[in-house]
Amino acid sequence: MPGQKISSQVRVLQGLLDAVSALEDIGELAVDIHNAVQRNLFTPQEDENLWAWFARFLSVREELWRIIESVSAALQGEFCQITDKEDWQQFILGYTAALLLVRMDKLLVERVATEPLLQRKFNEACPAYRIPRKQYTRVFEALTNPDNALLLLQARNFSHSNRKKIQGLAEDEWVGEFARALPSLEVVSEPGVFRYLFRRLRYRWHSFRRRGASAKQKSLFQLLEAGGRVVSHLSNAGLSARVEAVIEEVATLLQPGDVLITRHDFAASNLFLPGFWPHAALYIGTAQQRDALGVEIDQLQRLRWKGDICVLEADKEGVLFRALPQTLKVDSLVVLRPQCTQEAKAQAIARACEHEGKGYNFDFDFFRSDKLVCTEVVYRAFDGIEGMHFSLKERAGRYALSAEDILDLALEGNMFKPVALFGVEGCNQGLCRGAQIDDLLAKSYRTAQIP
Repeated sequence: MPGQKISSQVRVLQGLLDAVSALEDIGELAVDIHNAVQRNLFTPQEDENLWAWFARFLSVREELWRIIESVSAALQGEFCQITDKEDWQQFILGYTAALLLVRMDKLLVERVATEPLLQRKFNEACPAYRIPRKQYTRVFEALTNPDNALLLLQARNFSHSNRKKIQGLAEDEWVGEFARALPSLEVVSEPGVFRYLFRRLRYRWHSFRRRGASAKQKSLFQLLEAGGRVVSHLSNAGLSARVEAVIEEVATLLQPGDVLITRHDFAASNLFLPGFWPHAALYIGTAQQRDALGVEIDQLQRLRWKGDICVLEADKEGVLFRALPQTLKVDSLVVLRPQCTQEAKAQAIARACEHEGKGYNFDFDFFRSDKLVCTEVVYRAFDGIEGMHFSLKERAGRYALSAEDILDLALEGNMFKPVALFGVEGCNQGLCRGAQIDDLLAKSYRTAQIP
């Protein structure tokens, strides 16, 4: 039985595999690109569609890098260290992630951004999604980096030399689907020397043409490839999680059905999501509160919803039950209370729990219910109950709901009411409640500047 770390990586990689396939479906995006190239200009809607796709691309790419680095650390960077079954499982996960990463980078460089207009566009900064400058160059460099190419070739040769061992894990409960997929995924690695050299020369020419940035900018973006992952690691370690100072007070005021809107200042996911407030979770209460409210769930979920479990949350690992301290390792927090009856809250929680165990939707597509994003937990819990209705907003051809859309409803007195706030200007010393919340909350994101 693999450890918790491997099972977590498996859940994430399953979601990423689907997300990569979704990103490769560029039919509508290709039409926008063709039209923009013809006129040498993107319309506002085409521009939004492009950035929405690129934000998803970068988000998926970042998660793939995290799996690769986690596996590399576990195996100490040496394939010869692979000895037991768990080591082989780690190798299969890391190698799969590396092949998917190459596939992603080739998608951008060889299918999407083949025209100079697109390369310039992807090298712009996009404050709305917190995308820094020079991201196309960053991806192109990683795709042609000699060290990366050598490591991938070594992994490929190791995989081929141990084909029988890997095939023996084809029915493994955790990594079987990835072991079976490796032969088809390896097609993208293309070990041919001439193909690699040609691609590397293309990058050098691209870099030469773009050599206008200052030395400071170059230094910054050389660090980004590892920097984003380091920032994420630091955030996971709990740095600057200011809400911990008031978590006991928050716990005493929370009621089942409350919605938690949060922000972690250094979370890597913030980089590619619009707005100041990027995340939402649903407070489902303790087992005792569930029973008092009359929430009906199945017996297997009862076994998982016990102890300090009191939150249902969708993140990169999927839609899972969480302990409150785990959810509130954040810097800023809003507590919203649904304006409905206790019976409606019980119904909403039961509906939301039906999605527990599903994967995370890295493609942010609200029209599929087999995988959910964080705000979709709230949406699928309350929409249609006691006249509550969310109007999904079209973004890049997809209808979705952001955390700040939910905040807008609350500030308009619609469906939710803000009951507590912490971690924003004017509310940094303690948990704020009462009439002052609305103005402070509105100021936090409606006038917030993108860093």
